[in-house]
Order: sequence, then C-alpha cells, then structure tokens
Amino acid sequence: MKKWAIIGGVVAAIVLAIIIGLLIWGAEGPITYRLALVSIIFISLFAVISTIILAAILGAILWLVLTLRNKLIPLLDNRVVPLLETLQETAIRVKGTTEFVTDQAVKPVIGVSATMARMRAMTKTVTGGRRTVVKRKRKEVA
Repeated sequence: MKKWAIIGGVVAAIVLAIIIGLLIWGAEGPITYRLALVSIIFISLFAVISTIILAAILGAILWLVLTLRNKLIPLLDNRVVPLLETLQETAIRVKGTTEFVTDQAVKPVIGVSATMARMRAMTKTVTGGRRTVVKRKRKEVA
C-alpha cells in the first residue's frame, strides 16, 4: 500500500512538472497569461483530487453504517429490549408506590395542617387577633 502511494506521488509530480514546463516555456504570450493557465490547471487538479477523496470518504461512511446496522440490530433485540421492559415495570412500580405514599401519608398530614390553620384562624377571629405572650420563669439548676 505504501509502495503504491509513493509511486503515485512520483508519477503525479512528474506529470505536473511536464505540464508546468510546457506551459511556461512552450506557450506564447506574457508570463502572467502562462501563470494564469498554470493556476487554472492546479485548481482543476485539486478539484478532481478532492472529489475522489470525498467519494472515498462517503464510501467508507456508507460501509461503516451498513456494518454497524448489521451488528447493532441483534444487540438491540438481545439486550436493550429486555432492559426497556424492566425499566417500564420499574416505572409502573414507582408510580404505584408514590400513589400509596400520597394517599396514606401525605394526605393525612395535609388534612391535619389544614385543620390546625383553621383553628388558628378561628382563634384569631374570636380573640380579635391579639396574642398574649406568657413569660415563663426558668428553673435554676443548683
């Protein structure tokens, strides 16, 4: 593989050198015209090379996607689907537990708090909103 890359690079360099040599010394006209021709050739060659490289990258990505698809579908069937079923059962169990806790623990506490608030409001209404503070004497420890 490395050998072919080196051979291809050397052949490309020789072809480019011949094209540049023919355009600079063989063409008529001012030097700027000949340099413009050389730059046009370089731009076209880079466009062709980049198109080939992008096509190779696209082919590699397509091969990778197809390979992963063939390996990923059995993995999903064997491991992920049972995991999702277990997760769904757990979610149903948690929902039942929260409903039980809400009915058995939280609602009675809320009811008692509401009753206490009602009692405080009634007491304020009856006493006119005044509150008497009772000072207690501390017991001295001998």
